[in-house]
Amino acid sequence: MSEPAANGASSPPRACLTVDLDSLRFYRDIHGLDRRRDGGPDAAYTVGVRRLLDFFADHHVPATLFVVGRDAEQPAHAELLAEAVSKGFELGNHSYSHFYDLPQRPLEIRERELALGEEAIEAAGGRRPVGYRAPGYNITEDLLQLVASRGYLYDSSVFPCPPYYFAKGAIMAWQRLRSRPSRSAMTPASNLLAPIGPYRPSRDKLWKPDERSRMPVEVPMCLVPGLRFPIIGTSLHLLGESGFNAVYPLLAGAYDEIFQLEFHAIDFMDADDVDSPELVAAQPDLRVPWEKKRALYTHVITRLREKYIFTTLEDAVRALA
Repeated sequence: MSEPAANGASSPPRACLTVDLDSLRFYRDIHGLDRRRDGGPDAAYTVGVRRLLDFFADHHVPATLFVVGRDAEQPAHAELLAEAVSKGFELGNHSYSHFYDLPQRPLEIRERELALGEEAIEAAGGRRPVGYRAPGYNITEDLLQLVASRGYLYDSSVFPCPPYYFAKGAIMAWQRLRSRPSRSAMTPASNLLAPIGPYRPSRDKLWKPDERSRMPVEVPMCLVPGLRFPIIGTSLHLLGESGFNAVYPLLAGAYDEIFQLEFHAIDFMDADDVDSPELVAAQPDLRVPWEKKRALYTHVITRLREKYIFTTLEDAVRALA
C-alpha cells in the first residue's frame, strides 16, 4: 500500500505515537468508583499532558492526541492543546463526552457527540480533526459509517486482541458481582477478526478489508502477530525493555507501513500525581514510577528509530497509497 516517493522509492515506514487524553474521572467510571472534583482542571492534563508534551518534544516526536471535546473546553486544558499543535502534534476526535456505550445510543446522540467534539477541538487547536478514536475502542459499522459521512480521513479504534477482550469481560463481570459495576462497555466480538495492520474496511463488515470501500482507513491498535498480545502503554510496563526487545523483531517484520503505539495520558503519571488511593489500587500502571516509565519509553523510541520515521497518524495515513 505504500505510496511511491518522488525518486521512485517506497515511502518509508512510519511510527506513530498516539495518546488518548482520558481524564481521571473515566478511570473512576471503569472501576466503579465515585466521581470526585470533576469541575476544574484534571491531573491527566495538568500533569500527564504537560509531561508528555515535554517528553515527546525532547525526543523530537510529533504525536497524535485523541481529545475528549468536553475536556478541551476547560481553559487550562485548551492552553495545553494549543501548545501541542504549535509543536506539530495532531489533535484527533475522541468524542465529546466519552460515552463507552456510544454505539448503542440514539443516532442524534452519536451525531451530537461527533459534532460537538469536532467543534471543541477546533476551538482549542485551530483545525477540525480528521481522525477519530472511539471511547473504549467501542466501534461498530453504524458508528464508523457516521464517521465516514462526516469526512474523516481515518479511524483508529479497532483493537483485535483476544486477551484484552476476554480480560475486560471477566473484570466487568467480577465488578458486577461485587455490586460495583463498571461504566465501560464491551466491543463487538467480530472486531477480533480484523487485520492487525492498516486497511480499508467494508461498509457492512468492519473487520473485513475492502479496497473498493470508501470508508475511512482503519489503523488498529498494535499487536504481536500470531499471539495478538497487545503492544500499548500498559503492556509495555509488563514487558519492560528486555520483553520489548524480544518481540520487536516480530513487530518490525509485521508493520511495514504504520507502527502505531497507543498510550493514555495516565501512562505519563504515577501514584505521586494522584490523590486517590482507591484509583491507585485499581490502576496498576500508576504504581510504576514515572522515571522508570520515562526510561522505558525512551528505549522504545530508540528501537523504533532503527526502522521508522516518526510522524503524526494523519501524515502516515496520507502517505498510504
